[in-house]
Parts: sequence; structure tokens; C-alpha cells
Amino acid sequence: MTETASSHDPLWAWGEDADRPRILHSMIRIRDVDASLRFYCDGLGMTLLDRHDFEQGRFSILFLSYAGYRDGPAALELTWNWDQAEAYSHGTGYGHVAIGVPDVQAMWERLKDFGGAPGSAPRAMLDGAPQLAFIKDPDGYSIELIQIRRP
Repeated sequence: MTETASSHDPLWAWGEDADRPRILHSMIRIRDVDASLRFYCDGLGMTLLDRHDFEQGRFSILFLSYAGYRDGPAALELTWNWDQAEAYSHGTGYGHVAIGVPDVQAMWERLKDFGGAPGSAPRAMLDGAPQLAFIKDPDGYSIELIQIRRP
């Protein structure tokens, strides 16, 4: 069963009894919630764990993952600032979010139908290594797809 914040105290969604550090989430800023959910949920198959709207601060945060908060892989936090009109600058420090997928070629092709802009085509960096590819999400963030199933 996928564990969500509703299984526990929502203020302690990440856990309250851990004995070692782990990566919890990465955050990116988005401009269009629907386009981002279509790309990450419908396209990549992630699940929306929670959405929190902060009226006073005029922003929303959405947590996506392939599992629950506590025992799954790290989540992706999408932050939507309601009044943001212009595109965000990705700066020179941002690299990419890496997502493991069973079939890189199929996912790279699929995401074009979900608002993804192709980056580098699927390829293996070394003979016998998994394939990898890059695609950009609707906000232009680079997503690396890495093969996690041997062909």
C-alpha cells in the first residue's frame, strides 16, 4: 500500500522516527500547474501525493512521487507562485532531475505527447551501459531518463 500523509500526522509526512538521513525532495518552480501535472503524472506516471495552497503567500506546493513520503524514493516538489507572469530563469547551477524508467526510448517518445521538448536522444555512454536521454518539461527543466531494465 502506498503511504501518504493521510496515513500519519500530515505535519510529519516525511517521518518522525528516522535514524539516518535521506533525500526527501527536490523543488522546482512552475508556471502552469495543469501542464506540469500532465507531464509528470500523466506522462511519467508519478502520483500527486499532496497539494497545499497558501492563500496569504499566494503560492501552492505540490508533492509528486512514485511511492509515499516515508519509504519511497525522494519526491518532487512543484512550487507555483500564483502571480508569476514571466518565465523563471534556470540559472547556471541547475542540472537536471534524473528519473529511472524501464524503457528510455519509449518514454522519451511518449513525453513529447505530454508537453515534453526533446533534448538529447536515447544513447548509452559506454558499451553495455544503460541508455539515457534528456527531455525538457513544460517549464524548460531538463529531465534525465535512465534505463532501469536490461533489454
